[in-house]
Amino acid sequence: MSLSKIIFLFLLAFFYVVYIAKMILLKKQNIQGNILGKGQKPKNIAVFEIVLKFFTFLIVPVQFGSVVFGDYLFNLPFPFVVNIIGFIFLLFGDLFFLSAVITMRNNWRAGYSYEQDTELVTNGVYRISRNPAFVGFDLLYIGCALAYSNVINCGFTVILIIIFHVQILGEEKFLSYKFGERYLAYKSKVRRYF
Repeated sequence: MSLSKIIFLFLLAFFYVVYIAKMILLKKQNIQGNILGKGQKPKNIAVFEIVLKFFTFLIVPVQFGSVVFGDYLFNLPFPFVVNIIGFIFLLFGDLFFLSAVITMRNNWRAGYSYEQDTELVTNGVYRISRNPAFVGFDLLYIGCALAYSNVINCGFTVILIIIFHVQILGEEKFLSYKFGERYLAYKSKVRRYF
């Protein structure tokens, strides 16, 4: 296996280790970090969040498989510079996600529920993006799709970016309800993505 594949696998694994570690730390404090499809919410939202969860779990083996077995898959003919851009996107995805998780502290959740007890976080990386964790995911997915571009990996990437966007719109409604004018003022100053 080439050094570039090993480095890419490390950066990919780092992202998911941060996610899992955050969930474990929240659980140790009796905080349910993953509330996708859980809690009192309309059935269509709960089903949508379960679909989101399904695709986010399924893309992990797709991404790792694309790196390890990429030579045996139908790869898209992107020039080498696109592969380099993919590495850069992945690195920034790691940094954005790590910054978001650290800044959110105990307020970080996967999903939302009207029963959850959280604070509105507007400092750190949240001063430049209202959704830096989602930006991190998007950059990770796009980076992997560019660096190890096959039809399956690229297809999952497009599907998940669309699903995440819909999830963000739902979270914005929740935050408007939960924090009212404070969130609306924040929303008017900071863009959804960048």
